[in-house]
Amino acid sequence: WLAAPRVRLVTRFPLGLFRAWSYWRPDARVLVYPAPELPAPPLPSSGAASEDGHGTVGLDNFAGIRSYQPGDPLKHLAWRQIARHDPALGGQLVSKHFEGGAVAELCLDFAALPLAMDLERKLARMASWVLQAEQRALPYRFRLAQHDLGPALGDAHRAACLRALALFGKEGR
Repeated sequence: WLAAPRVRLVTRFPLGLFRAWSYWRPDARVLVYPAPELPAPPLPSSGAASEDGHGTVGLDNFAGIRSYQPGDPLKHLAWRQIARHDPALGGQLVSKHFEGGAVAELCLDFAALPLAMDLERKLARMASWVLQAEQRALPYRFRLAQHDLGPALGDAHRAACLRALALFGKEGR
């Protein structure tokens, strides 16, 4: 938790002849989330994987075209759209988006991270994975100490995960 800093209020009313000032300490505080790790490693997945090593989460139904995101398999690139809008001339890379049929479960588990990593890097990696899973609309399970949040997606789930990361080690205080 970070307390709001002291604020100095100043006025030069009327006509700048007088200067009045006062200090005000707002009774407010904000929760500071860990900064996400950049660049983030690919999302972890357990279960069946395809021959190219990527998990098979959501490969049932074609749902449309979206902007390319790092980590998208090459076979998912929408080559016809890319050919129409040449990236060398300012066009954008796009990939095919699929929905449904989660064969592999996306589990973000703090205990599965390497022991050699320091605490801040582990928290940064978990924060990055939470944001990446939300951006890609992949339901994910979140495990951190006593927190075990089931596979879900959305603002409330993301906020609960980031809150758990921000307060890690401070729950008893």
